[in-house]
Amino acid sequence: MTAAAFPGEVRDAAAAHALGPDYVRAVGKVVVSHVRNELAGAAAFDEPAIALAPGPKEKWLACRIAMEEYGHHLKFQRLASDLGLGEASHDRALSVFDYQLTSWAEFVVLKALVDLAEVVLMEELLATSYLPLRHLVVRLLPEEHFHVSFGKAHTRELVTDPAALPLVQRAVDDLVHVTVPFFGRSVSVNNDAFRRWGVKQRTNDEARAEWAGRCRQFVEGDLGLRFPDVDRHWNG
Repeated sequence: MTAAAFPGEVRDAAAAHALGPDYVRAVGKVVVSHVRNELAGAAAFDEPAIALAPGPKEKWLACRIAMEEYGHHLKFQRLASDLGLGEASHDRALSVFDYQLTSWAEFVVLKALVDLAEVVLMEELLATSYLPLRHLVVRLLPEEHFHVSFGKAHTRELVTDPAALPLVQRAVDDLVHVTVPFFGRSVSVNNDAFRRWGVKQRTNDEARAEWAGRCRQFVEGDLGLRFPDVDRHWNG
């Protein structure tokens, strides 16, 4: 099927299956990636941050974020089940989730930068052809935007202390490096299929460049720190 011949909207799982296995496979891969990412992020970062938080208010906020991320996982899993994909959370998590969180400073920088990568990917799905996915993203994006704004606000607070600047800069350098692969390879058969079926609109490199530009604006413009060079191309 050519892009020109593709119907603009797919109303439900039955309609997705009526289009055939190629469409189900394309939208399913995107849904499953969010099933996996939301669970992995909550377990690897948000739960540990509760213990690292410096006070009750920060612990409460970390608990809220963890609760919301686990909730997102369950909602994306429901979409996967509706498509007949079964349990999707056992897939191998992306390498960014191997990052070992050791401080509250790392956590808030992570929320500002790594969670922004998830926001960039989810914002694109506001125009996805699969309507159940589009509708879910509309409901979840306000919480994802909150996670990023939380990270930015607390990072801004940290950099008012000159002694914290080296720790924040190191976290920026490390987290940008591990997030670059989050968007996938520059040469991607999967991404070709996503765009052919209207599940996504951008190439992986375009999404990576959008994320890097928004991160640079925050790190250099708001924090006055150095943003590392990011090549929009990545092939492993």
